[in-house]
Amino acid sequence: MKRIGIVILILLGVIPPLTAQGQQPSETTWSSPLFLGTGWWQSVTIDQEGRLHVAWYGGLELDDGLSHDILAYTNRAPDGTWTPLNDVIYTGDGGYTVRNALAVTSDGILHTVFRAVTKHQYSRAPARAADQAGLWQAPLDLNDGGYYIDLTVGEGDVLHLLYSGGLGAISRGQTINYAELSPCAFCNDMFYRRSDDGGRSWSAPYPLSFEAETGSDRMDIFEGQTGNLYAVWDEGYDWYAGRGAALDVRVAYSLDSGLTWSEPIILDGGGFADRKPIQIAGVELMDGSLMVVWRYSTDFDRNIYYQITGDLGETWTQPQPIPGFVTRSILDTPLDDYELVIDRLGNVSLFATGQPNAQARLNAALYHVQYRNGNWLAPQRLFYLREERPEWPKAAVGPDNTLHLTFFTRGLREDARSLSEDTGFRMYYMNLPGRLPSTAQAFRPTETPRPTPTIVQDLPPTTTPFPTEQPITEIVQLTTTDNYASQIVLGGLFAAGLLCAIILAAVRFIGRK
Repeated sequence: MKRIGIVILILLGVIPPLTAQGQQPSETTWSSPLFLGTGWWQSVTIDQEGRLHVAWYGGLELDDGLSHDILAYTNRAPDGTWTPLNDVIYTGDGGYTVRNALAVTSDGILHTVFRAVTKHQYSRAPARAADQAGLWQAPLDLNDGGYYIDLTVGEGDVLHLLYSGGLGAISRGQTINYAELSPCAFCNDMFYRRSDDGGRSWSAPYPLSFEAETGSDRMDIFEGQTGNLYAVWDEGYDWYAGRGAALDVRVAYSLDSGLTWSEPIILDGGGFADRKPIQIAGVELMDGSLMVVWRYSTDFDRNIYYQITGDLGETWTQPQPIPGFVTRSILDTPLDDYELVIDRLGNVSLFATGQPNAQARLNAALYHVQYRNGNWLAPQRLFYLREERPEWPKAAVGPDNTLHLTFFTRGLREDARSLSEDTGFRMYYMNLPGRLPSTAQAFRPTETPRPTPTIVQDLPPTTTPFPTEQPITEIVQLTTTDNYASQIVLGGLFAAGLLCAIILAAVRFIGRK
């Protein structure tokens, strides 16, 4: 028994404490971070029954020497139980980033759009059984090439799709003899499509941003309680193409469910020569006004700024810094994002990675800060580790007003100076329990049961059948190398898994003694 106690102490010593800090004792507190699996670039949505759906870019490394890219998926039931992690869609080989987005319609269908190698595809499955790979529809091609992608559901269960794609200046009909002379010859532009029949058919691509010498990056699409549809994005630098330069952040809106769109509304952050706004996120407030947040493209100013418009972008408040912390250094990663959500009481939550001040040398931490009654509350640090850096927070509000938060971390120590020093990517989940009566309701019946047997049988087989993943407490390693990002995952995940297996075997052996 003494030896078992020693093993347990060793295990406790290698599992870091992951507790939120800065909470008031009288307030509802955030749960401790739950490790979901290895991977990155996740998306989340919550259905009207209260089920949280989470998908992310994962991979499997088999004995064939290839990197097999997958869309990994799990969901959390209203009672807090999780389905086993499963590789529900195989997207191709080669370590191509699987950018993805999720949305649920009121008929109980979970919809996803995702990047498969370099093109974008669409698929769907029953929300109550989306963890079963065989129930996902055969993927439908949306375009031939692109990177970022986002999806939302609006009034009448209309699906709204936003993505970066195209071939930059070439796609605009221009002839380029010396592409290197154009500042953004191969940059992606931003396109919108809609579907009013549950994803069976889609409108023709409509260019929301189609500039000759800039690219469109890091876009989001969402619908407010007014029914207004908003698109926000960064304009100028195209990270994937590696061309262009940060210029401004932009907003466009539609008042008729995406049938027509406003001209882009430009926010230039003051027009400074040494810094431009990037990394925009937005949310519609309870009074119908629109709030956006952004940061600057350099470290000359590391504040996170917010602006509000009450007249659809005709006028804006002056940029004001959110007090209490600063954003992470731009040298940390050029790919992070902010998340803004509004709860049933009208409180806005911002999730952002940052530091207490610009002089801090600690790893960046994940913060939650709320906007209530026209004021920002003190930021609350949710996650910090010396060996991991959080990134890409994505959140959803449940029927009982619970805040559900996901994010991934890069395995980087505080003294790491390059993304190539990553030792792996880990996915986490946290929640802040709500205090309101649940508004959950059953899905409405569909006119035709879906998916049909044909959809199930039409799934193309993979060259090597992928095993179903184990439950959330122990997840298979994922390959996360991206040919274009040149971000390298080292072999630490395998070593960690082997160590766990040895420890478990030792515990069983000791228990027999």
